[in-house]
Amino acid sequence: MNWSGYFRRNQWDAERAREMDAYLEQEIDDNLARGMAPAEARRAAARKLGNSTRIREEIYSMNSLGFLEVLWQDLRYAVRVLAKSPAFTAVAVLSLALGIGANTAVFSIVHAVMLRPLPYPQADRLLRAGRNPKYDDVSRAEIGLWRRRSTLLASVAGHEGRKDRNFITADGSESVHVLAVTTEFFRTLGVALAQGREFTGQETQSGGPRGIVISDGLRRRAFGAGSPAVGRTVTLGETRATVVGVAPRGFWFPQAADVYVPLEIDVSMGANAGMIARLKPGVTLPQADAEMAVLSSAFHRENPGFKDYPGVSAVPLHDWLVGDVRLKLLLLFGAVGILLLIACANLASLLLARLETRQKEIAVRLALGSNSGRLLRQFLVENTLLTLAGSLAGLWGAYASLQWMVSLIPFSLPTSAPVQVDLPVLGFTTAIAVGTGLLFSLAPFLTSARLNVYESLKAGARTTGAGTLRQRVRSVLVVSEVALSVTLLMSAALLMQSLYRMRQERLGFEPRGVVTFSTPPAQHYRPGSGYWHFENAVIEKLQALPGVRGVAAVSVLPLTAQNNFPVQEQGRPDHTIAGMEIRVVSPAYFETMGIPIRLGRSFNSHDTETAPPAIVVNETVVRQWWPGKDPLGQHVLVGWLNGQKLGDADDPPRQVIGVAGDTKSVTLQAPPRPTVYLVTAQVPWYADGTDWVVRGGSPAGFASQVRAAIAQVDPRQTVQHFRGMEDIVAATMTDSRFDAWLFGSFAALALLLAAIGVYGLLSFAVARRTNEIGTRMALGATRGDVLNLVLRQGLVLVGIGLGAGALGALAVTRWLETLLFGVRPNDPASFAAVAAVLLSTGMLASYLPARRATKVDPMVALRYE
Repeated sequence: MNWSGYFRRNQWDAERAREMDAYLEQEIDDNLARGMAPAEARRAAARKLGNSTRIREEIYSMNSLGFLEVLWQDLRYAVRVLAKSPAFTAVAVLSLALGIGANTAVFSIVHAVMLRPLPYPQADRLLRAGRNPKYDDVSRAEIGLWRRRSTLLASVAGHEGRKDRNFITADGSESVHVLAVTTEFFRTLGVALAQGREFTGQETQSGGPRGIVISDGLRRRAFGAGSPAVGRTVTLGETRATVVGVAPRGFWFPQAADVYVPLEIDVSMGANAGMIARLKPGVTLPQADAEMAVLSSAFHRENPGFKDYPGVSAVPLHDWLVGDVRLKLLLLFGAVGILLLIACANLASLLLARLETRQKEIAVRLALGSNSGRLLRQFLVENTLLTLAGSLAGLWGAYASLQWMVSLIPFSLPTSAPVQVDLPVLGFTTAIAVGTGLLFSLAPFLTSARLNVYESLKAGARTTGAGTLRQRVRSVLVVSEVALSVTLLMSAALLMQSLYRMRQERLGFEPRGVVTFSTPPAQHYRPGSGYWHFENAVIEKLQALPGVRGVAAVSVLPLTAQNNFPVQEQGRPDHTIAGMEIRVVSPAYFETMGIPIRLGRSFNSHDTETAPPAIVVNETVVRQWWPGKDPLGQHVLVGWLNGQKLGDADDPPRQVIGVAGDTKSVTLQAPPRPTVYLVTAQVPWYADGTDWVVRGGSPAGFASQVRAAIAQVDPRQTVQHFRGMEDIVAATMTDSRFDAWLFGSFAALALLLAAIGVYGLLSFAVARRTNEIGTRMALGATRGDVLNLVLRQGLVLVGIGLGAGALGALAVTRWLETLLFGVRPNDPASFAAVAAVLLSTGMLASYLPARRATKVDPMVALRYE
């Protein structure tokens, strides 16, 4: 083919037309010169020339791409067809936009969290080591053991989150996030510092030089973009420190930090930390796991106190970071996928209905020589236009709403870069758009292939075999919609019931009317009694504020974090709780929080540093150690594990003076943990930050009153995180509330689509059976009989879909088990509620077409064509 001819086809055609006209006139003139009559001369010239139109078409086709020409014709025809049905086109495009847009947005999140690699060199070599099943933190002693003895790990590092501190320079101060890390932390991740160096072994030892590494962002804020930071002396909290390094710009770690401080690794210490490691080249994860099992056994032999601890094993760092988020995202992805399938089923049903109105058009095309392949191409072109419009609208919607959707997610997304619509997401959208177009084109094509041309061309033709097939296919589609909606409805019902059970859970304390805030660590106070004098002074000031009925201090607020350490009954190594929750409190803590004292007494002003060491235990400890016995007077050792003292713990035996009621300490979903309470004045090692609880107080301006009161005690102290205790409790249910809301919204939309499908199917069936209904009524059928006929058809479809969906839901909802609280995945009450909702919706959707059928006039219906 001549490409210059292709782009000049119209010009060439006009030139050929002029040439043939000139040739024809020349022949006519020659014939006239031979003596022919004018009419005969023209006929003879035309016979000699032949069919000029055919000649021009052959020349035109020689310079054409036949497939593109036909495709262009199909496109123009498809645009005209869709423009003639604006309501159908709008509904189809909107449905596809919602389905494809939701899938694109969710895939953007899935890709950013689960598919995008971590921003470290050879990130697949990075491991997270910890105790099964969640690869939790390990003791610092174990980190030291692996660093010394492992032959398969290129490097090992530990990290531990710390409370926020004030970062003070000559130009000002700000509160910063702090992360304690060991030597080789950045090396293990494969990251080179932008300035300076990592910590030395001496800096990670107790009493060593105070060096810190800061983030690039903090460097810019504190010292200016162009100023060097290494060698600068700053104050972190109450400690002078020297900046020895600056992290590179854009450095990311799951625990975000502005300042990195040295973490001491001492084999005699029992404190825990996170552990990361990098495999040596050529070493596999199973090999490293096998070595860890051997080293864990050796560690347990050398430290009998750890004999009950699970061994340490490893998992790829990326897999550990994704963790529980993986299941949530996959469930979310599955939910939007189900919605897209329901939308496709609805569109296929709409296309089948339109096919009925285009039956004669298709019959004429088949009669004129068109084949099924040509029809399929036309359907595909029309549906591709719909899909393209829906995909573009969905892509725009996903791009516009993605950040809003991410902001709604209550759990943290472990992603190193912003969630966005990038090239892989665009590829996914393209694939899903193509698949969607093919999916809802299939049913109309298969049914049109069985079209009876002769019957369709008859003026009085009624139901044909293809029409019956289309009706059956639409019924299957509606049943599929109902079955798919059952899965979402069942999921929503379980999650809502789980949320309700969670709200009914006993907290063990009274959150209403309690305001909380925190003060960061103040190292200028002497631990123990010195810190208690500060707390006592603050309590006196706060109690004097208007409306305040109680003030107390606690080391960790309920439902915000955990703080555990091994605790053992004195003389009973078998009575050891390795993960005992420890709370350091002021004497009025139990009264302020509304925690009942079941036995004995709580702390009071006489529990000073010179008084006998006292401890309050909760009911869970009593049930485990002293069932049926009096716990008062028993003695407890903090920092002992299976008869072995851990690290530098030198806490004296403490006498149990009271038993406090169980409370939800770490999570609302978990049962109360064994917990012991110590009073600040008797804890010589305590000088950490404090959480405060205040019952009562004037809501207006209360925060400023608190800040002013604390400033009177210590102007250097800052006040952070003002919030109500009820807000903290509500925050623990945020994930469950989000899950219930999300699946509830999807379920409502699926139910609406299923109802529309039932309504549309029955409405079309009633219109097709108008003649039959008229005949029945003429033969004596009552309006009630007709009503029951149509209602029965609708309820049968819903019933079949409900049965099929229930079987599918039983399999799918098992994946929800980790998200549920107090309810089983196969809960009968939830299934009964879903069945009632679906049947009621199906009855309503069936009633409107059924009622219309009862108003058919038999005489009119018998003449209906």
